[in-house]
Amino acid sequence: MFPLQEPLFVQPPALAAFLSGVVAVIFGLARWKPLQPMFRYCPPLIWTYFIPMLCSSLGIIPSESEFYTPFMGQIVLPVILVLLLVPTDTRAILRLGPKAVGMMLVGTVGIVAGAALSFGLLHDKFPPGTWKGVAALAGSWIGGSPNMTAVAESVGTDATLLGKLIVVDTVCAYTWLGVLVALTSIQEKVNRVTRADNSIVRDLATRLSQRQAERARPIALLDFALMIGLGLVISQMCLWFGGGIGGWVEQQEATAGFWATIRLSEVLSGFGWGILLITGVSVVLSLTPLRDIDDAGATPVGYFGLYLLLTTFGARADLRNIRPEDGWLFALGAIWITTHVVILMIGLRLLRAPLFLGATGSMANIGGTASAPVVAAAFHPSLAPVGLVMAILGSVIGTPVALLVIGKMCAAMSGG
Repeated sequence: MFPLQEPLFVQPPALAAFLSGVVAVIFGLARWKPLQPMFRYCPPLIWTYFIPMLCSSLGIIPSESEFYTPFMGQIVLPVILVLLLVPTDTRAILRLGPKAVGMMLVGTVGIVAGAALSFGLLHDKFPPGTWKGVAALAGSWIGGSPNMTAVAESVGTDATLLGKLIVVDTVCAYTWLGVLVALTSIQEKVNRVTRADNSIVRDLATRLSQRQAERARPIALLDFALMIGLGLVISQMCLWFGGGIGGWVEQQEATAGFWATIRLSEVLSGFGWGILLITGVSVVLSLTPLRDIDDAGATPVGYFGLYLLLTTFGARADLRNIRPEDGWLFALGAIWITTHVVILMIGLRLLRAPLFLGATGSMANIGGTASAPVVAAAFHPSLAPVGLVMAILGSVIGTPVALLVIGKMCAAMSGG
């Protein structure tokens, strides 16, 4: 019976309905009291990735569709970033200071070291060109799935290899996410061991939750129109300007000189420039009264779009592409994540940073904007914007680091 010869849901409207239903059912079950212990350790984020992956593998939905990209990736994702960043209390988050940035960068160092160690030990187990997949996976683990796509397109990663690595990403990254969520119950013990001062995190959580409680109001038509209109206008204008910047950079590179030397177009496409502009403009707007759109629920609307986007990543990971010999890919991922965790623990001790910052910084690298807010919210629901801001930093540095550091390093190891 399975896998099906032909998918049941093929057309974009049908896929949108099916995947939206999946998200609704998952969050509905998460509120059902008998299942809450399970969702505490395996949060909805994991299921929104896993269920579509399973459906794709069983042939219920296709692993490739124009609904996944360009619609969700190039239209919905930019709007999501606006709706999640504009309501952010930027001033309050900046009070976290250098420790937040420090733990984010410690996590990045752990990813680079993990790539070097794991690929250095196992590169002779893989066919030529696997380094391109490792670079793409590094993009995902420094900023999230959008960076994986950017790096994969930049280095020409084989589509079948990329599908296998998406499964590795799912298994390794979300196993670690589950561990981080479980650690929330013993965070005070960990903070005592690392001699961390958690007071600034507690104060920030209290401030953000009080603001949300005091100013929340039922959503009105004007509110919803403002959210969607603002998201579409800002995102599309920034993407348009980003495309212009990308085209100008390519023209300058064609004339030799400085631009031809740094080859910036290899790490930032027009779309990448657009995402950077969206980030910058949204952060600036978060300092204006437009930030009040969150009082009517802009953040939950943005998160629904984020989870729907995540279902499309899972749908592209078809388990039918996995072969027994691909076990070495999972070994690579396990060594890689373990190295990252060891360096993260050392960073927590040296910086005396709270576990919250270490966990959020780790997932800001490995999971990006889809996962870091979830881990942050597991420590305290009002701290989700902190995870998003740290993840944005990861998304900014992820593509260049994956291409220029990890990609070139692994290519040299494999002789590519």
